[in-house]
Amino acid sequence: MSLAEGALLEPLFDRRTNIRPVSRISFDVSDRNAFESCIELSVDWMTEPPRRGQQPRSGIVLPPGARSGEPFDVTDVLGANPAKALRIDGADGALWVSRLDFPDPECPRTWVSEFFVERRIGRPVRFGAQLTCVLRDQCPPFEPTRPRVVRSILDKLSAEADGRSLSDVIEPSVKHDIPEILDLLYRPDRRLPVLVISQGPDGRSGLAATRLSRRIGGAAHVIDLTDEASWELTRAVGKRMSVFNGAVRLYNPGLTEDNEDPFVHPLWLARERGLEGIQRQISDRVLTAAFLDQSEDNQFHRYSKVRDLVTREVISRGLGSETDQIRAELELTKEEAEEYLEERNVWQSLAQSEQDKRIEAEREVERLKSEVTRLRTKADALQVGYRDRSEISETVEDRPLVSYDDLEDWAEEVLGDAVYIHPSAIKDCRKNGHANMMKRIEGALLIMRDHMTPARKGRQGQKEEARRLLGELGMEDSACFVDREEAKRRPGYSVVYGGETRVLYDHIKFGTGYDNANQIRIYYFWDDEAQRHVVGKMPSHLKNNMTN
Repeated sequence: MSLAEGALLEPLFDRRTNIRPVSRISFDVSDRNAFESCIELSVDWMTEPPRRGQQPRSGIVLPPGARSGEPFDVTDVLGANPAKALRIDGADGALWVSRLDFPDPECPRTWVSEFFVERRIGRPVRFGAQLTCVLRDQCPPFEPTRPRVVRSILDKLSAEADGRSLSDVIEPSVKHDIPEILDLLYRPDRRLPVLVISQGPDGRSGLAATRLSRRIGGAAHVIDLTDEASWELTRAVGKRMSVFNGAVRLYNPGLTEDNEDPFVHPLWLARERGLEGIQRQISDRVLTAAFLDQSEDNQFHRYSKVRDLVTREVISRGLGSETDQIRAELELTKEEAEEYLEERNVWQSLAQSEQDKRIEAEREVERLKSEVTRLRTKADALQVGYRDRSEISETVEDRPLVSYDDLEDWAEEVLGDAVYIHPSAIKDCRKNGHANMMKRIEGALLIMRDHMTPARKGRQGQKEEARRLLGELGMEDSACFVDREEAKRRPGYSVVYGGETRVLYDHIKFGTGYDNANQIRIYYFWDDEAQRHVVGKMPSHLKNNMTN
C-alpha cells in the first residue's frame, strides 16, 4: 500500500465510536423448507415497525425478491438506515447473509442486526442472529435482548441445539426427566449453556421460566424443575453442584465429572435478591457468550465477511482497467479496516464487561472472606464454651453415617470446617461405594477431622495419634507414589477446586486391588487458606502401575 493510500485510512483509526455487543445466537432448524422460511421471517422482521405507529425498521420498502433470498442493498430517502443482503450458491449448499442498521429514534445510537442462514448438504440448516449497539453519545442503559425474529423462528419452526429442541415456551420438567437433563449437562460437545430454574416446595419458581426464555431463548437451554425434580437432581450431582428451593443455576459448557467446580457455574438465590437484577445478569452473561466462541464449527457468518469474499473473487478475475482494479482493492482495504475497528471495539467492550464482572466477583469474595472470619470467630467462641460445658455434662456423640446418599449432609453436619468432601468423591461413593467399607470410611474421616486437621494446624502429638488410630482400622496414610511428583503426571490424580486444578498427592488406604468391597482409597490434599483437608476422590482405587 502506498503512503497516499495509507493516508486515506488514517481517519478510520481516529474514530471513537463505542460498539457494544448485545446478543449473538445460532442454532439448527430442521424443517423441510427451513432455508427459505428463515430468510422470509428475517426479511419480514426488517419491514416491520419496532413499535406501533413507527416506521418500518428498514425505513423503505425492500425489493420484491427480498423474501425469496435475492440480494439487495437499499437506504431510506436520506441515504441512511441501510438494509442489505447477499446470497452465495454453490455445489455444496447456499449461504444468505443480511444486515440492517436501525437508528434509535429516542437516543443517539444505532442498532445493528445481522442474520445468516446456511444450508449445507448432509447437515441441518443453521440460522444465526446478532445484535450490536453503536453508541455515538451518552445514552441510558439498555436491557440485553435479542432480535424479535428469533422468537418468530422458535415459535414457527423446529429449532434445536445440542440434540435438544429449543422453544420459548417452557414446560416444567419432572423427576423422570432428570436422566435426560443429566445427559445434556455432561454432554462433551454441548455448545449452549443450560439455565436451570428450580421450584420451591410451594410450586413457585424464583424466576418465570417462559418469561426469561423470551429474553434468552436460542442462546441457552432453559429448564424449569419441579421441587421433586430438583431434589432428584441434587441426589445425582450433590448439593454443591445442584439447584433447589427457588434458586437458579447456569451450567456452562465443558462440564465433566472430573472438573466440577460450583464457582464456574453461577448460582442465584432468586428469592433473596431483586428479580430484575438477576434477570439482567443472566441475560447479559448468556446473550454475549457466543461472541467469545471462535470455533470453526460454530462460525457466525457476518455480512461484511461474505461481502469481502465476493468482492475479492470479483477482483481476482481481473475485470476492468488497472485503475479500476486499484480502486476496487483500495475500497476493499478500507472496508476491511472498518471491520477490524468494529471487531476491536466489540472485543474491547467484552473485555471491559469481563473486567467489571471480575471486580464485582472480587468484591463478593472479600465480603465472603469477612463473613467467614466472623463465623470462625463465633465458632471458636462457641467451641470454648462447649469445652467448658463438657467438663460438667456428657459429650454429645456424632450421628453415624447411615448411607452413601447421606454422605454430603453427614459431612457438612459432622465434619464441619475441618474436612471438605469434593463432589467427585461424593459421586464416586454413591455410585461405587460398598456397604462393607462404609464404617471404615466414616472412621477415617473422623480421624482426619479430629487429628489430621489439628496436626496440620500445629497441634502437637496429633499426627502420631492419627497414625495409631488409622492402624487400628487397618488403614495407612501415605503418599500416592514414592516420587510424589508422579501424581502430577497421572491422569485422574487431580480435581478442580476453587477455580484451580489441585493434585491429590496423598491418600488413606485400606486393602489392595480394585474391588471396592475389599479396599478403600481416600485421596486428599490440604487447603492452607481454608485450613482444612479436601477429600478429592474416594473410595475407588485410581489406576496406576502398582497397587499401592
